[in-house]
Amino acid sequence: MNLKLYIEKHTKKTVELNDLLSNYPESYEAAASDISLLVGEGALIPVKASGMNGRRPLLYNRYKIVSQEKDYTQVFTKVKLLHARFDHQYYLTHPEQYLVNAEDIEALSDFLWKRSHELKAPMSINERSFSIFGKEKLLKFIEHQFSTYFRMKEFTLEDLHTYPTPEPFFEYIHPELEKGEILIIENKDTWYTLRKIMREEDKPVLFGIPFKVLLYGEGKKITRQSGRLREYIEEILGEEKADFYYFGDLDYEGISIYQEAKMKNPEVHIKLLVDAYEAMLEVHPMTEYPTTRDYRAPRADLVSFLSHFKTDHQEKIVRILEKGQYIPQEILNHQILGSRMKGQNHV
Repeated sequence: MNLKLYIEKHTKKTVELNDLLSNYPESYEAAASDISLLVGEGALIPVKASGMNGRRPLLYNRYKIVSQEKDYTQVFTKVKLLHARFDHQYYLTHPEQYLVNAEDIEALSDFLWKRSHELKAPMSINERSFSIFGKEKLLKFIEHQFSTYFRMKEFTLEDLHTYPTPEPFFEYIHPELEKGEILIIENKDTWYTLRKIMREEDKPVLFGIPFKVLLYGEGKKITRQSGRLREYIEEILGEEKADFYYFGDLDYEGISIYQEAKMKNPEVHIKLLVDAYEAMLEVHPMTEYPTTRDYRAPRADLVSFLSHFKTDHQEKIVRILEKGQYIPQEILNHQILGSRMKGQNHV
């Protein structure tokens, strides 16, 4: 962000050096040069009592912001020339907001004035973004803040007629198994391990279930778009229906991913690979289970999840989660998984 714009928007009378540096995208030396210019222009006054930061070139740790009367005459003129879809009154009342995103506001306005007919044909979100702004990732970056980034009247991101382009699933399809289920794996290491055993040892049967496809869910990617699993069955596998199994970490995050995947894909059947979780609970780690890094309130429906397990396993799961711990699916390593897998003739 431009430092001059940053201090103009700053609500306090003083600003910490660290705040200035954290909002400056370039090097420390470039930031120091701009800060010195602002001091020279009288926009900033060093607070000498704050001391120096000890770096080269030296800067003070705190600066006083000198409020200056701003002339928005040119801004008002530009606002009045914006396309009718923009909220002119908002920008006339908040000219500083116009200045923050002026380049992109003017680019979208120019597009609507001269090329709005292009919206009749769809484009991917990055294609449309580059076509309008010359920045292929801008629309994706502001996707959920479009209405505040651009103040408009009866115009939303949907009016730009874009379509999503979710990343393709990372998959392995067993070449010789004609029929089988689809197993969604949360983490990459476990996906690779299962693929290695299936490919090198020709063992596609895990816990008595033949799996034709291993699908790498890549954490929460599996839940980012509704209906993706149905699309996968129809467009990639060319089938009308198939059963899915899910296997992930034994923690609130992994549980919520499974439950959200079911919610966002109501047209497909997704089951929990219970045997895999039971196997995780039966492995005795050399040390304590790891502590979770997610301290937010649990989002998973634990009662529903526990209903899949017998009482002693339910109690153990609750004890682990209440202690703020979790079991990563990697606890089932190559040797353990390999011992639980069989060839096709054992289906």
